[in-house]
Amino acid sequence: MAMARKATQTQSKIAMILYGAEGSGKSSLALQLSYFKRADGKPFRVLYIDNENGSVDDFIGRLEDDGIDTNNLYIVYTQSLEEVETYINKVKNNEDFYELDEDGEETDTVVTDSEGNPFRADAIVVDGTSILKLTCQQSLVEFSKKRNAVKATKDGVSGDERTVRIQGAQMELKDYQSLNYYGQNLILDLMACGAHFIVTAREKDETITQKDEHNKTVSIATGKKIPDGFKGVEYNVKTVIRMFKDDDGNYCANISKDRTGVHNNETVEDLSLLDWQVIIDKTKDKKAFVVKNALNQAVETETKIQEKEIDKIVESVSPSNTSESSANNSANGEIIDKITDIMKSLSVPDKKKAKEQLESKGLPATPKTIKAETNTDTLNTILDIVSKI
Repeated sequence: MAMARKATQTQSKIAMILYGAEGSGKSSLALQLSYFKRADGKPFRVLYIDNENGSVDDFIGRLEDDGIDTNNLYIVYTQSLEEVETYINKVKNNEDFYELDEDGEETDTVVTDSEGNPFRADAIVVDGTSILKLTCQQSLVEFSKKRNAVKATKDGVSGDERTVRIQGAQMELKDYQSLNYYGQNLILDLMACGAHFIVTAREKDETITQKDEHNKTVSIATGKKIPDGFKGVEYNVKTVIRMFKDDDGNYCANISKDRTGVHNNETVEDLSLLDWQVIIDKTKDKKAFVVKNALNQAVETETKIQEKEIDKIVESVSPSNTSESSANNSANGEIIDKITDIMKSLSVPDKKKAKEQLESKGLPATPKTIKAETNTDTLNTILDIVSKI
């Protein structure tokens, strides 16, 4: 669905990527969002999604020393892109955050800010998109292994040859395209959630491919550093900053792009993120406008085509080459998917109720134990219980 508006000025948002080598100051600069003020003069509430498990922990004391109330900072640790997207959607939908237990499950306790109100993020930091790319890339490799297993079954391949086909699976062209899509969708979701945001990434050498004197394709370094994360994420953000240390050990930032006009194509020593407070103050009285992320809808037709192709591969597998165990695993997987979908749709109190009922009957009650269950009758019993909640 298209959106439109007259060309009047709207509230400005920070939409930034910081990249650089380890220890170049990305996390500490991103954390400076905690010093920002909202239009009403109150401090920002920052959702900090830490993909590198501890990248921000050493800076909390510095915030407290500067008089920042850290109740306005909520930190989530995860390496899962799906979980990152879940939290972004919570911000977009103005939902409550619930404290997590040791198993990562939501409790009944609502996260509150410094004033005791339900936490609502004014800004989001996704710190470590290089890790998110790595986990997504590995998941696509695992999917490729399953794809090769289906093909091997279809071709009647067994033994060592089957093992080599499966274990030797690599990402295909479509997988690389999917990986790029994940990164673009992440940025568009952040832009559509209505909050300011910063994403960080490690850096790598930019390379180009060309033919050598033997007509062999080789990679040649250009001498330029680029973000080591999802390809192309820097195109949609407003501001691109490379963090680095100079020869004297000073923290420096090269701002290669800044649509806000605060900095443009310059290198700054000891950059302060508060330089961008001015764009918030200048437009605080303007109307808010958020462009929805319609990327998923735009590729819906292509997705349906791909699903049909996968169905053709599955249907082409000969029943004589499909073991009873594989059939059971497929059936169990469908039941588990139904259980998972129902549990995700439940409210927090209903999730707790479902868990208590399952535990009272000695049944698996957590996502991890349910996914590990192999008995079809047990899974059907679980499905029957959660369906009635």
